[in-house]
Amino acid sequence: MKIIRCILVTALFSTLLTGCWGSREIEHMIYVNTLGVDYVKDKVVVYIQMVNFSGIAKKESGQTQTQKTSVGRAEGDSFDTAIFNLYNSSPQRIVWSNVKTIVFSEAALRDGLIKQVLEVWDRYYEFRYTVWTMATKEPMEEVLNTASISDLSVIYSQLNSPMRTYEQSSIIAPLYLYNFIRKWKEKGATVLLPYVEIKAGWYDNKKPSPNISMTGVCFLDNQQYRGCLEGNDILGLRWLEKRTQRTPLVIKEEKEVKALMVMNKLKSSIRPKLKQGKPVFDIKVSMQATLPQLNTSLHKKQLELQATKEIKDEIMKTYLKGLDMEVDAYGLSAQFYRSMPKEWHKLSTKEKLALDPSSIDNIDIKVNLISGGISKMR
Repeated sequence: MKIIRCILVTALFSTLLTGCWGSREIEHMIYVNTLGVDYVKDKVVVYIQMVNFSGIAKKESGQTQTQKTSVGRAEGDSFDTAIFNLYNSSPQRIVWSNVKTIVFSEAALRDGLIKQVLEVWDRYYEFRYTVWTMATKEPMEEVLNTASISDLSVIYSQLNSPMRTYEQSSIIAPLYLYNFIRKWKEKGATVLLPYVEIKAGWYDNKKPSPNISMTGVCFLDNQQYRGCLEGNDILGLRWLEKRTQRTPLVIKEEKEVKALMVMNKLKSSIRPKLKQGKPVFDIKVSMQATLPQLNTSLHKKQLELQATKEIKDEIMKTYLKGLDMEVDAYGLSAQFYRSMPKEWHKLSTKEKLALDPSSIDNIDIKVNLISGGISKMR
């Protein structure tokens, strides 16, 4: 009799337990890893790069499995319409909560699609603001189909994990969406949007294995796209970037490398002021340096002086290249607005200051060379 009672009580309580009848298996959903936004022939084109979580788990547990990259594509008259057209062609439910990166094509930037994307982003609960924001001039489909090297998942590439590379060599600062929006809406501010390219130089089992790499910066102000710079033209940006952790500086003489210095512990400031009624700026940068390579007999003080000169030249070069594009590369106008808002309103035209080469009044650079590596410095 007791056994029968126990069975009845167990059956009764089991009916009260909450089940997972409405849950879906992880492999039955499409998790978006990277979102691409393009503009082609008056149509908004949306790309999604999908990630296979089961493949990642097997790889990290030691089981070999080739990583596959799947990309979906749809177009529409607007960003939202393109998303719904993507739903119509999808074999499974699309999940947006795992998006790591948004990539805009240059055509999308020119056409102002950012406003449409941000409007949808603000209204849909699955979207997050802690996603990397980038641009590209490459065909979007090729960017999202570029495989990672050594069978690593694409979530470990520069496209989805840019800070891993930036911590080792700080040249182009990655940008989260929430910081993008903050500068996008701030008066006088300039958005520095990193852009990526497909770069050769890597090999996998002796076969070329192109890789995604940050190579430049696109500039936006007053919610308008202004253009992009790359290579040596953007090297000045790192000296005024608060997140710069470790960056190399090459000392050359007549195109011959004399030394390689690695800079860290950077501190920078921009001080706005008025000089004869004109807004001008004093820039200060200090840093420590180590010396992994030395091909000359220069003394410590000489190396510090040469580094100081090189850094000043890089800061001015980037600034002047920006002026050629009518871009305030260092956001000087925003600095002036925060310090002297009344004067900014009097002196600004079309929400920004009129800057010229003399707007930077003084550049003060301090380099402290603290280590020459294993060899002693003189």
